[in-house]
Amino acid sequence: MEYRCKGTITVFLSLILTIMLSVIMGMTESAAYAASRMKCEMATDMSLESVFAEYNRELLDRYDLYFIDTSYGGATPSVGELKDHMKDYISYNIDPSKGTLSIIQPADFTALRLNELDIAEISYASDAAGRVFKRQAIQALEDKYGISAAKALASKTADLVSGYDSSGLEDERPYEKQARIEEELNGLDYRIPENPAGEVFDDREGILRHVMNTQGLSSKSIDTGSLISHRSINSGTGLHGGQMDTESILSEAMFDEYIFDRFTSYTDEHTDASADYEIEYILYGRNTDKANLREAVEKLMLIRYGACAAYIFSDPEKREVLESVVLLICTLLAVPEAAEPITDFILMGWAYGESVSDVVRLLAGERVPLQKTSEDWKMPLWGLVSIKANARPTGQTGTGFSYEDYLRVFMYPENKTKKCMRAMDMVEMNMRTTPGNRNFRLDGCVEYVRISAVMKCRGKYDLTIDRKMSYQSDF
Repeated sequence: MEYRCKGTITVFLSLILTIMLSVIMGMTESAAYAASRMKCEMATDMSLESVFAEYNRELLDRYDLYFIDTSYGGATPSVGELKDHMKDYISYNIDPSKGTLSIIQPADFTALRLNELDIAEISYASDAAGRVFKRQAIQALEDKYGISAAKALASKTADLVSGYDSSGLEDERPYEKQARIEEELNGLDYRIPENPAGEVFDDREGILRHVMNTQGLSSKSIDTGSLISHRSINSGTGLHGGQMDTESILSEAMFDEYIFDRFTSYTDEHTDASADYEIEYILYGRNTDKANLREAVEKLMLIRYGACAAYIFSDPEKREVLESVVLLICTLLAVPEAAEPITDFILMGWAYGESVSDVVRLLAGERVPLQKTSEDWKMPLWGLVSIKANARPTGQTGTGFSYEDYLRVFMYPENKTKKCMRAMDMVEMNMRTTPGNRNFRLDGCVEYVRISAVMKCRGKYDLTIDRKMSYQSDF
């Protein structure tokens, strides 16, 4: 009986030990699995952080933009190159023996191996018609000045546009009025043989020659065919994350301020940039500095011509001085009926001369009021004999709108996509002049990725880790 009791206890303990060993082995396996998964997650997180630390330094220094240049200094951007960098970082983090020269290899209880890495989503700077780039640009403005100050700068543009719109200058049609006056003169079969302002009315192609010394202008050209607004580009999966509405009125005004903060216009000090008149290019997209400046000056001339014509026809003093002389001459020539249209025609020429004076002052960095008054009028009547010689800067800052204020007004209603793409053109052009960025392309610059990494644990389990990361702070 005593022998049978001892045997029972042995069997009982054996059964208990089997159960306990099963529990211990299960717990050990579970712990190993959990440790392996944690190691996978940490390796994937560190891989993403390492890759996102490879942002283009020159792009950050010049434009305060964070993007991974997937060309890595090569000829073309490549997602494969980005994946190789991620795989390499993951491999070093899951394999303690990789990269070591020690004879004794460190113990690896997880035995992880990377089987597959897939990039499920990716955002390029050019995605969503450049809104990925625009969002970072607006963020850069806020980071530089603070959110409140950046919004205050944007509201300045809104105030300028509001003031310009309320002035009614867009409603002025000086060339239509000039054409009516000329038609009336033609109906009288009357010609002025030597009209001091006639040649400049029709010489629109060379408008720059009337307001500046063109020998000092930039002769730089722009190879638009190689730029992002003209070539075929890579496409990612669009704009991801972020709470910023890049299409709101405030956001658009802030993006305009970023453009004026980071790019140069005619009145700015010029550096070694690929184009001197960058803001004018963003507005008009011509392939030379001179052509872009001419576009800006022609629009400026039209506005100032309208403002000057509107004022001079409302000023009785100027009309009276001129009308008495013209009437006397026409009476002596026996064509008194021509006195009024000739007076109007000379007044238009006088207004044009004043508009040339306004533009000369604006291009010299001075300010000119939107609406003319007698105190603001600079061009004397006898100055029409040589408009360019008598249109000079005053040497005083003045009040009213500056040249860049007008450019802000011109910029505000421009097509959002064209504006954004041309801004990216300028970034690409300037980046390509820096060391290691000869083939720089913004459609190869990444802001956001979502990856899926599949790893084999101890030859038994497949572990899948999904992660996403962006330079936007709300990820």
